[in-house]
Amino acid sequence: MRTTAIVVLALAMLASGKARAEDVDKAACVPSTETSRELVRSFYTKALVDKQVRPAFEQYVAPDFVEHKPDIPGGNRDAVMDFLEGIVKDVPEARWEILRTVADNDLVFVHVRFVPATGAPAYALADLFRVDECKIVEHWDVVEPPREGQPNPNSRF
Repeated sequence: MRTTAIVVLALAMLASGKARAEDVDKAACVPSTETSRELVRSFYTKALVDKQVRPAFEQYVAPDFVEHKPDIPGGNRDAVMDFLEGIVKDVPEARWEILRTVADNDLVFVHVRFVPATGAPAYALADLFRVDECKIVEHWDVVEPPREGQPNPNSRF
């Protein structure tokens, strides 16, 4: 019954011409661990795999987003958008590949292979997002650069 009401509300908003994509997303979102996982996966894919940084942030990230990466001056949403748009512009061949996700309540972990250029060695990325009311509100990361020689025979990926 709740799903039907949400769909009817979204359709009414669209029919009236007053709906924006984020309104429909918000109306259709039911917070859950799985919803958070899919939201983060969709955000990561749009922002980095598809290299649509600003549209992804506008759709999935809360305006009061908090960034914990020490390289980001200000630690806010605009600073992260600028930082990532700079990477996409400066390193156009860069590729991000989501390898696995793990979700626990409002936290979503993403393990990623990042290759800055064709033929370059891969970085291992571990991103942790916190989701609240179907918006990404916080982010931490750990970046492991490529290594020369690896005593452990098991891959990081």
